[in-house]
Amino acid sequence: MSDERLLQPGRILKAEEALDLPVWQIQPFAGGIETAREEQRIEAAKIAAKREAELAAKAAADAAAAAKAATMVPVMTPEERERVRREAFDEGYAAGYDQGITAAIAEVQRLEAVARNAGTAFTEFEEKLAPQLLALATAIARQIVRREIAIDKQVVLPVMREAFEQLTGSETGKQLFLNPADVELVRAHLSEDAGTAPWRIVEDARIESGGCRISTRESEIDATVETRWRRTVAALGDPLLWRDAEAGDQDAAAAHASNDFGSVASMALSSMPAAAPAAREGSATQAADSIAIKTGPALGDTADQS
Repeated sequence: MSDERLLQPGRILKAEEALDLPVWQIQPFAGGIETAREEQRIEAAKIAAKREAELAAKAAADAAAAAKAATMVPVMTPEERERVRREAFDEGYAAGYDQGITAAIAEVQRLEAVARNAGTAFTEFEEKLAPQLLALATAIARQIVRREIAIDKQVVLPVMREAFEQLTGSETGKQLFLNPADVELVRAHLSEDAGTAPWRIVEDARIESGGCRISTRESEIDATVETRWRRTVAALGDPLLWRDAEAGDQDAAAAHASNDFGSVASMALSSMPAAAPAAREGSATQAADSIAIKTGPALGDTADQS
C-alpha cells in the first residue's frame, strides 16, 4: 500500500498497516558528534563483552571435555588386562605373605612361651609330687608285706635259708632268734633237714614274724623284717622305717589302696603251682630281701653286706 493512501487525513489504520509507516527520526543538531562517539564506545563495549563471553564459553567447553576424558575407562587389550591382573595378584600375594609370616612368627613365639611355662609348671609339679608318690608307694608296699606275712606263715623259711647261706659253715655257738609265732614251724623244718647242724632256737618277741636273726661267736646276721625294709627303702631314697612313729598315719592313708594291691598279690601267689614252692616263697619276700651281716669280735672287724 502506498504511503499517500496511508497518510490520508481522518483514516484509521489497522495494526498491520502501521508496520508499513515510515520511521520518523529527529535529525541531530549541534551535539551530533558526541552522540556518534558514545555510540562507538557502546559498540566497542558490546564487542568486548561478546569476546569475553566467547572465551568463557570456550574455557567451559574445554573443562567439560577434559573431565569427560578423565572419567572415560581406557580400552585395554587382553595382554594388558592379563598384565594388570598379574601385577595386582603379585602385589596382593606379597602383602598377604608378609602378613602371614608375621602372624605365624607371633603364634610360634606365643606357643613357645606356653610350652616353656608348661614345662616349668610340670617340673615343679613333678618335684613336689615325686616325694609324695614315693612315700605312698612305700606305705603301700609295707602294707602288702605285712599282709603277706600274716597270710603266709612260711614266709620266714626262705628268709632263714638265705641267712644260712651267708654262713661259712665253720661257725660255732649258733643261735637262731625268732618271733614266738614262727618257732614251731622253723623247729619242724630244721628237724626234717638232716643236713642242718644243731641250732639253739631263741624266742624273741621283739622280732616281727617273718624275720629272724642269727648269732654265732664269729658273726651276727640280721634278717629281721625291719632291717630288710630299711635297706630296701634306703635304696629308693625314702627314710621311712618299718616302725616309724609316723607310719600309722601313712599306713592309714594307704590302707584302701593296699587292700587292693594285697588282694592282687595274694591271688598271684595262690595261683602259682605247688610244684614250685621255692619260687612262691621267694616272691612273698621280694619286697624285703636285704640281710645285714655283722662280723663278731673273733674276726676283728665289722661289715655290712646285702
